[in-house]
Amino acid sequence: MSEAFPDSSQLQQWHQGIEMANRNNIFCHCRSCSYEWVDSMIDAVCSKCSSKDIEHISCWQFPDD
Repeated sequence: MSEAFPDSSQLQQWHQGIEMANRNNIFCHCRSCSYEWVDSMIDAVCSKCSSKDIEHISCWQFPDD
């Protein structure tokens, strides 16, 4: 990965962008009731069944198309 960012400040900016995307766009799937939503909290609780058994996937990992 470091070959793509010869300047360490560019790599740092890229990491900060990913961190920002993660903070605001987390796809959540409740393993108990299958409810799905997008949240900004990694420790979200399901609003349908109050389960804490939640799968979290950062939305930046999904394609835009």
